[in-house]
Amino acid sequence: MHRFFLCLLTLLALAHANDDAINEEMISSGSTSPKQALEEANNLDKLSYAGLEDVFLDTNTIAPHGKYMLLVFGKNGCSYCELLKQDIKQHDALKNFIKAHYSAYYINISYSKMHNFQVGGPHKNREFKLPTAELASIYDVNSTPTIVFANPDGKTIYELPGYMPYKQFLAVLEFVGKGLHKGIKDNKEFISKLRAYILKRTRELNAA
Repeated sequence: MHRFFLCLLTLLALAHANDDAINEEMISSGSTSPKQALEEANNLDKLSYAGLEDVFLDTNTIAPHGKYMLLVFGKNGCSYCELLKQDIKQHDALKNFIKAHYSAYYINISYSKMHNFQVGGPHKNREFKLPTAELASIYDVNSTPTIVFANPDGKTIYELPGYMPYKQFLAVLEFVGKGLHKGIKDNKEFISKLRAYILKRTRELNAA
């Protein structure tokens, strides 16, 4: 079971200037302002899933939104991460199923940013401020891509380390997204039923 760690943030006191006072933001220095620089840094990871903005949500806030969560941990220069993204772009079945059943996030561990991590749903919501490295550590990410299927509480249902061809990946998405994993007692039974479902769906997809 994964434990979530609340990061204690230092609160910065904001000085309120008088109406007649000169504020630094009122002076143009001809360079990027600190606020703009922060926004650019926070948005840099969006380039990692360019063309899939309709699938992957902004990682500034990571939340279930009433669905399962699909957390794809990748990094720059990861060839199998690129293969995974190409599969989603090329196969509507993958893209549409993810959009319908998951709140999906592509988390690039090459960058460091703060994530507002919200789990538990509206009635038992818990909120954490986590840097990228700590979020990856919580889910034991040791290689990329690592694909985490999590419930609305943020608890891991299944973790897939590495790339899986699109037909088999679609089967895993369906197995969790359709709730076929519910009622399974242990990991051994989970893997057994998941393998059986992958074989079944692969035969069906090959025959279609």
